[in-house]
Amino acid sequence: MYPSSRYPIFRLPTPPTRAAALSAFGRRRRPLLGVAPLFLAVLMALALLASASVGWAQAPLEQVQVQQKLEGQRAIVDGVEAALGRDGLRSIDLDDLRNRLDPVRTDLTAGIALLEPLLANFNHRVKEIGPKPAEDAAPEDGSITSERDALTARATELDGVLKQAKLLKVRADQLSDRITSRRRALFTDTLLARSYSVLDPSLWLQAAAAVPVELRGINYLLSDWAAYANARMPFLGQVAVAFGALVIVALIFLARHMLARPLHRAELGTEGEPLSRLRACGLSALVALLRMAAAPLAVSAVLALLNSFDLLPPRVNEIAQGVLLAVYILAVGRGLLDGALAPGEPQRRVVPLSDDMVRLIYRHAAVGLWILGIAVVLGAVHRALVVPVPLSVATSATMSLCLVVVASRAMRALNALSADNDEDEAKASDGKIPDSKIPDSKAEDGRDAPSSSLLNWIKFPFWVLNLAILGALITGYVSIASFLSSRTLIGVVMAGALYLVVALINALFIDSLATGPRARHAAKTLGIRPASLELLSVLVAGVLKAVAIIGIVIVVVGTFGTSTSDFADLASRVTLGFTIGSSTIALGDILSALLFLVIGIVIARAVQRWFAVAILPRTAFDQGLQNSIATIIGYIGFIAVSAMAMGQLGLNLENIALVAGALSVGIGFGLQSIVSNFVSGLILLAERPIRVGDTIAVKGEEGYVRRISVRATEIETFDRAAVLIPNSDLITGMVKNFTHANTSGRVIVAVNVAYDADADEVRDILIGCACDHPQVLRSPPPRVFLMAFGDSYLKFELRCVVANVDYALTVKSDLHFAVLDRLKTAKIGIPYTPWAIYRGGPIGDEPAAGDDDA
Repeated sequence: MYPSSRYPIFRLPTPPTRAAALSAFGRRRRPLLGVAPLFLAVLMALALLASASVGWAQAPLEQVQVQQKLEGQRAIVDGVEAALGRDGLRSIDLDDLRNRLDPVRTDLTAGIALLEPLLANFNHRVKEIGPKPAEDAAPEDGSITSERDALTARATELDGVLKQAKLLKVRADQLSDRITSRRRALFTDTLLARSYSVLDPSLWLQAAAAVPVELRGINYLLSDWAAYANARMPFLGQVAVAFGALVIVALIFLARHMLARPLHRAELGTEGEPLSRLRACGLSALVALLRMAAAPLAVSAVLALLNSFDLLPPRVNEIAQGVLLAVYILAVGRGLLDGALAPGEPQRRVVPLSDDMVRLIYRHAAVGLWILGIAVVLGAVHRALVVPVPLSVATSATMSLCLVVVASRAMRALNALSADNDEDEAKASDGKIPDSKIPDSKAEDGRDAPSSSLLNWIKFPFWVLNLAILGALITGYVSIASFLSSRTLIGVVMAGALYLVVALINALFIDSLATGPRARHAAKTLGIRPASLELLSVLVAGVLKAVAIIGIVIVVVGTFGTSTSDFADLASRVTLGFTIGSSTIALGDILSALLFLVIGIVIARAVQRWFAVAILPRTAFDQGLQNSIATIIGYIGFIAVSAMAMGQLGLNLENIALVAGALSVGIGFGLQSIVSNFVSGLILLAERPIRVGDTIAVKGEEGYVRRISVRATEIETFDRAAVLIPNSDLITGMVKNFTHANTSGRVIVAVNVAYDADADEVRDILIGCACDHPQVLRSPPPRVFLMAFGDSYLKFELRCVVANVDYALTVKSDLHFAVLDRLKTAKIGIPYTPWAIYRGGPIGDEPAAGDDDA
């Protein structure tokens, strides 16, 4: 709590003396009821002053904390900048600098986020007080001037500290970018560095000469390790630690075995029934996770146990980290292969491959993983013992050559297997061998395994890559060769993992939620329509598959010289925010804005529905006005929620208002029709006077509504022509909608009969024809009306309703045929007007004999 003398406005009034109080109460004899309001006012003032003083005490405390840390953080940034200016930095040195710099950037970000609201609060309070009065204006109260000056001073001081923090944050970000660039440049230089060619005999001779030196170094390292451990723990303690490490490893693998048993029982499933796609994908994913986690977890636990007792010297610890990395490569690679390929367990296999092809791919990929793991361990030993360069180069070259040989053997075996399958299928098609003798080339779900055409697509890039690796080895670019060979192996493993992940996403979201038997139950549980759930499932599945593909590509290809700290930095920058123009948008702000938008739209729709159902029907407005008011309320709510969501993102709404004002000028000059169609389209989509699939007639065109956009509506006429009608014509013009409320339609059949016909019999015939037709509805029933007395006929009309107006013309034609047939059967004539053919002779002359045949 700061003293009140520092801030004059918060000085408490001096309390009156006891004599003055007695004289006030004794001489004036005021009743106690008049003192109570004054006493309450003093208590409220004290409470307000206390709360204000608490706020003033918090603000300097936060500022002091940030200001105290700035000095230490500036020293760290200066040290990192000075160290980064030196030459000859290794990758490990750059990682150390990055580890020193990252906490500073995190603290600066937190400090800036802490001070910015305080500064905004001070500026807002100064703005509320207002500027100083002009010289010719009336003087203001002294307390207001004192408060303005105090707040302005505090805001200025706080703004200075905030600017220092932001400036230091910019320097730290720039240094982080420089470290990333240095690491990438170092990696590129190492990758493109030319060393020895594999055809150079001196490489292998020097490497062979360095092997005894390295063996002696390993012997010395083991001796040093034993002395280091004996100096820190007696022999029995070391034995106990070793026994504890064995117990930890045994427990971990025992737990894996126990967890694998129910998975194995689930793989068997019901006798004679194959596993569903979702169940197979889920089991494959669980098996992959279980087999990936056991060995790395055991090695990590053992290393943690040894380090807790300080039994690992630095160089041994470096080799142990290499062993841990090799274990990760082997365990994760084989776990992913087990999950995707499922060798020996075709019932849960996700990748559509035959058993022979699965065994072939798994065997060669496992050999490649062992080669890569051994190379990683040897590389760690070489770095720890600082062996000669030829030995490290020879190790990398040997690894690349071994991987090329394994890949070539795998490709030749795949070609032979594919050729055998094609030959067997050809013989089976000719009937030379029974179908039961053909190797299984289909997956459990019936999909074809990769054929020779797919292998032909793989052959060309495979041989190009192998030739590139061999060329790099021959020309002396061993680093490039080892990089390409190892990434190719990782790519093969990750391809199976990607297929497993994509299959699991499809099975979960599309097969199960979108179109599966549980789709309707899930939609009912979530309270949405099945079509909406299907759309949502497809969208979520697409997003997850895109994320999975991007993640796999980053793992396989990666960025040259990029480490995990670079990815963490990228994630933190995306999370903390990125700048577009003068606005900074953070991922958290985007998520919160989206959540706010969704909740706001739901609330706006609920308010709109409440008005439409509960409020407006109780007014004297007609139905059309009620719908218009409800629609306007919905638009206002949507616009308000959108504006508030943009405010959550930090977008300046004044700029948007300026853009809208500029657009209004363009609208006034030439966009009236476009805006009119746009607004009309919104009204059509909101009020839905016509819907897609309706049969309408507008502006002389009649047909089906195929699409409603914000500019025009597409109608498909009965002769299959597409007609675009501007939305404004549908709103302002007259539109006949045959199927808006229902699909039924009326059919009118007009019939003329002679005067000597029985009218009741004619009515019965017409009603019978209508009732016998399957498309004519019984409710309302068909009716017959005597419409007029003609010159030589009685005019009847049959009026009936058909179930679907699309078949009205067909029903009318059928009724004409039926009526004509039944009238002929009943010998009821249909009168017609006789016509005489004028042949050019005098009127009234009879045709001569023999003219009939002319």
